Amino acid sequence: MPTFLTDTHSLLWYFARPKLLGPGARAAFDQVASGTADLIVPVIVLAELIFALESKPLSADFDFVLSRLQASPNVTIADWTLARTLDLRVLQAIPEMHDRVIVAEALARGAVLITRDEAITRSGLAPIVW
Repeated sequence: MPTFLTDTHSLLWYFARPKLLGPGARAAFDQVASGTADLIVPVIVLAELIFALESKPLSADFDFVLSRLQASPNVTIADWTLARTLDLRVLQAIPEMHDRVIVAEALARGAVLITRDEAITRSGLAPIVW
């Protein structure tokens, strides 16, 4: 079964503005929803989501998103570990710390990253779908 890992914008758009998702991202989330793929959500993504929802007028409720994720048997919320922190040292092609954490988790889990982030895409460090 394929394993995907989402970044913050992808997760936010899935719940609040799905038309902003690229066709590959939409297909990945559809596979997760149908139970034919697994999804990993790094805890840093949830932290960024809280901040995004506080600062932008979007039609998404954090508690609703979290409850949907926790209720899904094929979704894993990944804690931030020391091992992932140490991985940041070899991901210098990605300038932003939060993005490095997300990529480090994708690489450690062998997951395809759902993102359209230009710096991550340009780095070529992780397989992506959009």
